[in-house]
Amino acid sequence: MQLKSNDSYVGTCGFWQGKEWPKELTWWVLPEARGQGVATEASLAVLKHAYNVFNWETVETYMNDDNGAARALVEKLGGVKVRRQQFNDGLSRDIYFLPKP
Repeated sequence: MQLKSNDSYVGTCGFWQGKEWPKELTWWVLPEARGQGVATEASLAVLKHAYNVFNWETVETYMNDDNGAARALVEKLGGVKVRRQQFNDGLSRDIYFLPKP
C-alpha cells in the first residue's frame, strides 16, 4: 500500500496461501499509518479485483483470536464468520467470508 499524498509505502494488502493453509485476504500496516483507512481502502480494491477480475466465488480471511484490529476491519468489510478451523501451527481460528463490495 502506498499513500497518494506522498508516495510513501505503508503496508501491503493481497492474497496469501501458505502450504496446507487456506487462501486468504491479508494485510499489514505500519504503525504510523494505522487508523487512517488505508487497510479498508486497499481491502475493498482487492476484494473488487478478486470478484470482478479473478471471478472468484468466495473470498475468505482469518486472524489470531486476539487480533482485535483485524477483526474490526473484517466486520467493517461485512465479513461473516463461516467456520472455525484448526491450523497446522496448533491454533484454531475463525474463518470469515468477505462479500463482494
